[in-house]
Amino acid sequence: MKQTMKKLVLLVAFLGFSSIQVFGKPFAEGPYLGQTPPGPIAQVFAPGLICDTRPHKGEGHGHFSADGNTFCYNALGYVYITENTDQGWTTPQCIKSIPYNSFSCCLSPDANSIYVFMCGSSTKSTPNSNDPSKDRSLHRCMRTSQGWSLPQELGPPFSSSGQAWGFSVAANNSIYFWGSKVPYGRGCFWVAPFVDNTWPRAIKIPVDNIAGGLKGHHPGIAPDESFMVFYSKRPGAPGGTETDLYLTLRRPDGIWTKPRNMGPRINTGYFEFGARISPDKKYMFFTRSTGWFENPYRDTSDIYWVELKEYLPESHR
Repeated sequence: MKQTMKKLVLLVAFLGFSSIQVFGKPFAEGPYLGQTPPGPIAQVFAPGLICDTRPHKGEGHGHFSADGNTFCYNALGYVYITENTDQGWTTPQCIKSIPYNSFSCCLSPDANSIYVFMCGSSTKSTPNSNDPSKDRSLHRCMRTSQGWSLPQELGPPFSSSGQAWGFSVAANNSIYFWGSKVPYGRGCFWVAPFVDNTWPRAIKIPVDNIAGGLKGHHPGIAPDESFMVFYSKRPGAPGGTETDLYLTLRRPDGIWTKPRNMGPRINTGYFEFGARISPDKKYMFFTRSTGWFENPYRDTSDIYWVELKEYLPESHR
């Protein structure tokens, strides 16, 4: 009788354990991590899952792959990734090969590369390192059978002499970026077309972003390159402080329209920056922060998303 009871207890325990494994609730399910789509007013993306809205927590630069099944983002100085599987979205994992204080992460369309902006002279950056002698530049991590590779500097035309600070990637793998130094010129936008598995040159984008003192930074390109969102200083704000997001459209002749402020349903008295456009062009993701998203003891930041339908003409949706 005791043996029978013992076997019964073991069987129940095994079934209970199995049910936890089989029927355990996944991290998230459905497109865009199962989140209810926003309207024209920006909302925090995936609160409690991706974004921790408590003070002095920080998430930013959220970006989906072309098929919408991979999502990467920055959180408190590290890069995280989650992927949609047959069992739902995986719990976000920190990519350990990418050093602390790497930021402005962006996925390649096929999700086999992650681009990050980091110190170019070392792949072993230390927390809170602001060594001005270390140039910062664009790096790429590759997906391998053993996991993610160490970041490799892309070099020209993204070399430290040009400092391609803010950037984003189009569906054809062309990289749009903001130049902060010679030879690119501070406040100018550039595109590096993807040719033969590399980026041989950078071409200046003729956006009228200087008129009226407006200087653009960190371009977020649409997947089909039909429009772009960038940040600039908020009107009336002191230099180097609060920022707003601006939209410019690419016309059929290749000329970009005069940028326009995206308005109070997106822009606030805080810092809005780091725009990324969803693969279906329906939504924009961006960072809203009380500072520059660099000091968790001082700043609080979250990823927001907003439906773009009311902000785009029908020809660009």
